[in-house]
Amino acid sequence: MLQATQEQGIRYDIGSSRMCFEPPDTCFVTYVGDLDADVVARMNAALEETVRQRKSVDLLVDLSRTGQVTELVRRHAVGGMLALNPRATAVFGADFHLRVVVSMITKAIRLLHVDLRGQIKFFEHEMDARAWLSDVKRKELMQRSA
Repeated sequence: MLQATQEQGIRYDIGSSRMCFEPPDTCFVTYVGDLDADVVARMNAALEETVRQRKSVDLLVDLSRTGQVTELVRRHAVGGMLALNPRATAVFGADFHLRVVVSMITKAIRLLHVDLRGQIKFFEHEMDARAWLSDVKRKELMQRSA
């Protein structure tokens, strides 16, 4: 289901998971429960549609309520990251297992000889993740104006 307003951005609810685009350039993705390939494929399509005309996008990912992640889901996640190629990705709330999964996805992308533009960092809390993304944006603006 798609809900959109100018002030709030764009929101997709797919199963228990959701994706919100927070203007001007942040996609906030929350994966809830065990993930299946259909949910991740639909989230990837929503992400791609939402960010298609933007130069830079930051990805904020909440994995605090994520359950099991299958191999097929991991493959879809690689495709999603390749299509999006965010400026920076901040992941919060991931347990050890999910951190390993995200690290494996990143390594798979790099093995495909694709340069991810931005870093992927893990945080315990959303506030820390958002602060880091803000710092990345600020540094990029400073570099551009120098």
